[in-house]
Amino acid sequence: MKIKESEKIELKSSFSEWKEAIISLCAFANKKGGKVIIGMNDDGVASGIQVGKNTIEDFANKTKNHTDPILYPSINVKTFGLGEIVEIEVSESDNKPVFAFDRAYVRVGKTNQKMSQTEVRELIKRYALSDFDKMYLEKDFRKLEFDDKLIEKVNKEYYGFKIVSSIDFLKKIGLIIKNKISNAGYLCFIKNNIEIYNATLRAARFKGQSVVKFLDEKKFDGNIINTVGQAMDFIKRHISTEFVMTGKPKRDEIWDYPLLALREAVINALIHRDYNDSGNIQIRIFDNSLEIWSPGLLPKEIDTKSILTENRSIPRNKKLVEIFHKIGLVENWGTGFQRIIEECKKNGNKTPDFSEKTGAFVISFEKRKQNVPENVPEKLGEKLGEKLGEKLGEKLGERQRKIIEIMRSNGNITIPELSNNLNISTTAIENNIAKLKEVGYIKRIGPDKGGHWEVKKL
Repeated sequence: MKIKESEKIELKSSFSEWKEAIISLCAFANKKGGKVIIGMNDDGVASGIQVGKNTIEDFANKTKNHTDPILYPSINVKTFGLGEIVEIEVSESDNKPVFAFDRAYVRVGKTNQKMSQTEVRELIKRYALSDFDKMYLEKDFRKLEFDDKLIEKVNKEYYGFKIVSSIDFLKKIGLIIKNKISNAGYLCFIKNNIEIYNATLRAARFKGQSVVKFLDEKKFDGNIINTVGQAMDFIKRHISTEFVMTGKPKRDEIWDYPLLALREAVINALIHRDYNDSGNIQIRIFDNSLEIWSPGLLPKEIDTKSILTENRSIPRNKKLVEIFHKIGLVENWGTGFQRIIEECKKNGNKTPDFSEKTGAFVISFEKRKQNVPENVPEKLGEKLGEKLGEKLGEKLGERQRKIIEIMRSNGNITIPELSNNLNISTTAIENNIAKLKEVGYIKRIGPDKGGHWEVKKL
């Protein structure tokens, strides 16, 4: 069986092609590793070379002198037919990008391709060791305002230290040293974040499936522990629930997206993002999908395919993970993605899409399809019109029927969202709601923000 060139094998007829061989080793090291076989032509036929006394040492020295970081390949001489072949093998590098003759190459199919400056920058950023959360702010911690209530609660429930102040607590858990607070301590326990501007989380509800028209948006610039709950509150205000009759005394409430999965994804973004990246975490809510964007790519040992099947944790911000684990926001390291997938399955959602886009890690959730026949809304509207019309002594208006239909399927709907759905002004929506409330058909439960609509059962 002839050996053929592939993404992991390169053939060279002799050591006269030593430069090309070193470039191939560089390209392999920047991809998944590979092997250069010297002593075979492109067709996989042995060229019958005899390896000289100093040939291997000379090639190893040339490889050392012309690669950066230096490659130390495995070199084996083997008898093959009437001559010899030399197998020169490298593994995938742990320190990318690797350069050969001052250029970086990557293996694509059977070829070695020069990497662009953008690709080189991305690799440098991806493979650089990040200890951002262990670094210290230059600002004196005594000039900062910490969240005393949060610190008191966290200490009481999870640490149990005898402390006299918030500063005392932060010192006891090793977050303040010599009048400086670590980035991890600042991010977790500051009251208002004004020093690390990119650590704020931004959330928005858009109309349709694009980021063109905002219906609502909010920036969360407190500490990242409180941001978890605040971000979830924002999400819940902009997604719907379905009540399912199961024969139980109480109806099951099913959200468009599994809340536990969304919470896990938000936490993952907050503690695993690349804080050296100037971007913000983004939550994008569309009509039929929800996306969570986390600045920075996955660790080099993990890719978007392996996270679906493997439980492995390689935290970028170890101190943040340690704090979140201590206070119960992270359960088991390395199982977060599997929990997200399982919760989506239980809720009736498709497996989310995990991808890397423009330097960010993105989790895309698809909205759950409700188990309601398509003709139900029309029939429901007809019945509502007839029965409510009888009560009002007049035929129910089309707009009022639509408002009731929407409120019945989404009790959390807001007046601006109703306005956009029906393409009428918010004033018109408010007037119609006032009429429906007057006859007692709908009722507002709770405040304008955080409350919901209750539709009287006919």
